[in-house]
Amino acid sequence: MKLRINDNSIRLRLSQSEVSSIGQGLPLHQELKLGKEQVLIYSLIPGDFGKMPAARFLNQKLEVYLPAKLGEDWAKTDEISIRHVQNEGKEFECMLLIEKDFQCLHQRPDEDERDNFPNPKSLEDYQTDE
Repeated sequence: MKLRINDNSIRLRLSQSEVSSIGQGLPLHQELKLGKEQVLIYSLIPGDFGKMPAARFLNQKLEVYLPAKLGEDWAKTDEISIRHVQNEGKEFECMLLIEKDFQCLHQRPDEDERDNFPNPKSLEDYQTDE
């Protein structure tokens, strides 16, 4: 599971096996170790949390909660992402995006993408989009 934070948005990208785990109702956890005592833990946790995803940050843990039924249905389809804006007032809107992670079209020697989803586009598709 990859984490990307940009402005006021949180994006989680999941491999095929991680999407399968979420579809089975199993949580995912990752750690970013920044020294012996500094660890950021981020999690995607399916469960009975209402109808839409939500996030919270407490005690160096970023937790994204996903309604289990939504995760189960998403894992069974070709739908790429689940998107929700967590709105706690206009100044505190946070976009949550949970995505299936695609293989890159360019070789990335430091990344193992064998478990990522096949990319539905080709290099030619990107060149015609410009």
